[in-house]
Amino acid sequence: MGKKTKPPAPPPEPPEPEGGKQWSDVMNSILDAVGRKFPDVQRRDVRMVNEPALLVDPSNVVDLAGFLKDNDIYSFNYCRSVTGLDKVDRFEVVYNLTRMPLPEEERGFTAETIAVVVVIGNREKPETQTLLDLWPSVDLQEREVYDLVGIVFSGHPDLRRVLLDEDFEGFPLRKDYPLIGKLADMEAIGAYLDEHQIKTMKEAEGLEFDPVKDVPPNYKR
Repeated sequence: MGKKTKPPAPPPEPPEPEGGKQWSDVMNSILDAVGRKFPDVQRRDVRMVNEPALLVDPSNVVDLAGFLKDNDIYSFNYCRSVTGLDKVDRFEVVYNLTRMPLPEEERGFTAETIAVVVVIGNREKPETQTLLDLWPSVDLQEREVYDLVGIVFSGHPDLRRVLLDEDFEGFPLRKDYPLIGKLADMEAIGAYLDEHQIKTMKEAEGLEFDPVKDVPPNYKR
């Protein structure tokens, strides 16, 4: 038998471009079109999930979402999730969009994903517009965000609590929602608390908050 030879080594991976992984040609075309049509929309790309994010004011979200669903480049015909976030100085509603393939697209179809982030600066009356007319799948998800974070979706035909009782007071996923218990008990069970929650609990117990020592090591503002 002849001497076995090692297979040739695979070519080296091309270096990752500066700023993270590039998007597909289709996605780049969409982002360019959004930039031209909506110059006030900002970008905040999420490299962890390799997904571009578009930051938009509540007054413009319906127009932007409508364009993403109905354009000549790529139609995002499905909203897979809606998330409400309390960022202390603002609220955000994140719509994660993708495309469900049509029958003729199933062979060799590649789904693109994009996030629309509605930035709400008014903490006293957080409100945005519903996207229910564009994607029926957001119905219960917008109600859940309203239920737990207290963000109002104007135009939603049935905006009421979906997880909590109607007489429940407050919105438990807000950072200023009162926490019950002592900080030492929370730490003993390994509960994760962010900077704002630790500060609130320490002040409630009459303790001094140290912004250096008391912040969890992996916490990012």
